[in-house]
Amino acid sequence: MIKSFMSFLKESPVCFYAVSSLKKMFLDAGFEALNMEKHWELAPGGKYFTVVDDSAVFAFTLPEDLKRIKAPVFRMIGAHTDQPCLRIKPCGQISQNGYCKLGIEVYGGPIYNTWLDRPLSLAGRVTLKSDDLFNPRPVYVDLKKPVLIIPNLAIHMNREVNEGVKLNPQIDLYPVGGLMESLPEKEEQMLISALCRELQVKPEEILDFDLFTYITEEPQIVGFEEDMLSAAHLDDLVMVHTAATALIEARPVTGINVFCGFDHEEIGSRTRTGADSSTLGFILEKISLALGKTREEYMSDLMGSFLISGDVAHATHPAHPEKHDPNQTTKLGGGPVIKLSARQSYVTQSKDYSVYEQVCSAAGVPVQKFTNRSDQRGGSTIGPVTAGQIPCRIVDMGIAILAMHSARELMAVKDYEYTFRSFVTYYQQ
Repeated sequence: MIKSFMSFLKESPVCFYAVSSLKKMFLDAGFEALNMEKHWELAPGGKYFTVVDDSAVFAFTLPEDLKRIKAPVFRMIGAHTDQPCLRIKPCGQISQNGYCKLGIEVYGGPIYNTWLDRPLSLAGRVTLKSDDLFNPRPVYVDLKKPVLIIPNLAIHMNREVNEGVKLNPQIDLYPVGGLMESLPEKEEQMLISALCRELQVKPEEILDFDLFTYITEEPQIVGFEEDMLSAAHLDDLVMVHTAATALIEARPVTGINVFCGFDHEEIGSRTRTGADSSTLGFILEKISLALGKTREEYMSDLMGSFLISGDVAHATHPAHPEKHDPNQTTKLGGGPVIKLSARQSYVTQSKDYSVYEQVCSAAGVPVQKFTNRSDQRGGSTIGPVTAGQIPCRIVDMGIAILAMHSARELMAVKDYEYTFRSFVTYYQQ
């Protein structure tokens, strides 16, 4: 299973490709694609998915006997397809001191210095002209080779570097894409030229793009006992893949199983593909209406439904245990982690997280709990923002990792299987 996940990581450098990989998974498993703008015809035992704006995907499966459906009607698992990185600005190329650089904007909250001195590539979406002004043609692009690098300043010119140096994104994070003298005559835009070569289009056909950096090193199993996985984008593709795989494997009995792959969690989720939008509610209501229910019945079903909000959790750091609650150790390989917060940055409450504890017990997997130090403010996730849109029961949980938001993160191999088993058990209750 971990090899399948590693292949998924390699095929999913940015959110658009993650959704494309998920589409292939669902189609290969016999799911039917649905159009959000059209009426849905659903059948007992059916398997379906729909994509929103290329970067979010929602899938669901129905039980064979629809009359057996009971609360919780919608049994959902949510995760997010985006990750912290650098987004290329539309201003394009900057020529300076003999170098050709690209303007960037920081996306999310990456650890800046982990992006330095690493070969980087670009992937994303390019929007091309079409005959319909309101519907330009989007295409995906992945350059699949190192084209950028952000060089560190030598220690001889920065003697305090090992004492901690603050990096300015406007100055220190602009990646170098080549040397000016290497460009052909009259060649002004190395990025546009590269896109034209890759897509076999002319410069005037390109309207704009959504391009993001990613590191080119592949995922690797590490450790003397090969018990850890080092890779980019574990946050949050490990939760995306475990949940989607569990949806495919599980067979619903008394509920409608739903997978939610949201975008834009790393920047607050307040977009139409994010968890802080009405999109999930629209999808759930379209399911309900297609099954012949009234809006009042849908609203009643929603109140009793359940969401597992899956986003990675912090493992206790081997060098800095003082950064964690000393009474709440979270271990790599210790099983899925329930995340708790009095300020509701994780919306978990005992009547809800006890449900997931019992699910883990039924699946035969260990479960852990995470709380921040009482003097430290932690992060948040899709659970709280989804709660603002969908009044269902929610538990925030995730796989424990180290180096969260680094260009490469670290997890335990067996936590994948633990979490997958818990998700299948949850879906099949």
